[in-house]
Amino acid sequence: MTPSTRSVEPRIAIRGVHKSYLPAARGGRRVDALRGAHLSIDEAGFYAVMGRSGSGKSTLLHLLAGLDRPDRGEIIVGATAVHSLSEADLVRYRRRGIGIVFQQFNLIPTLDALGNVMLPGLLDGMQERDLRDRALALLSELGLADRSSHRPDTLSGGEQQRVAIARALLLDPPVVLADEPTGSLDSTTSAALWKLLDQTAQRRGLTVLMVTHEPVAASHCRRTFILHDGRVAGSLESHGLDPSQLAHRSTELARSA
Repeated sequence: MTPSTRSVEPRIAIRGVHKSYLPAARGGRRVDALRGAHLSIDEAGFYAVMGRSGSGKSTLLHLLAGLDRPDRGEIIVGATAVHSLSEADLVRYRRRGIGIVFQQFNLIPTLDALGNVMLPGLLDGMQERDLRDRALALLSELGLADRSSHRPDTLSGGEQQRVAIARALLLDPPVVLADEPTGSLDSTTSAALWKLLDQTAQRRGLTVLMVTHEPVAASHCRRTFILHDGRVAGSLESHGLDPSQLAHRSTELARSA
């Protein structure tokens, strides 16, 4: 599907989002993971949220994925007000409203590549015969036409992540969330995956939002949002920017927040 065929441009909007936790490890001390975060993406493309450990990246991703709820504020993905969904609607949203690509791939070891890609559709009640051609086409599009019958333990890390990307795209979501998707891969394979995510976003008219702490990863994205102490300190055009320049400019934004 191309951008011209979509009736609604995919977008993400985070408005005044707060989220706190009371972890046992802190001896009862409350942790403010997000403190009034704002973020808006109005066009398709490959974007990043970058920040140090503890900046709130994982919390932000979990809220966008509907895996947790904000204490207050709004989470909008596409035309869906995620923060106000019922539990049943959140399940449907996670199946059809978004795709998720994890750092550790999260493939089912007993299923081959084709079975892993088809799994979200099967869980959604679709028939295998209706999913097979779609899944095979995605594997072919991602360069895995000859690996569809291989189980994860016979695939390289990069191939496993491409299977995970195909799985995330199966039900044609307008938004894909990527959680440090190359954290387990070498630098050459990582660069190929970042390029693939960028091309996939452009070709399919998707919004792909990647959470990362690496400037070299963010430099492949159209725009990078800098998360600092639970707030979005600002954003900058990052595609093609030298990673060292990106790191320097992101530090400046964080300091001025």
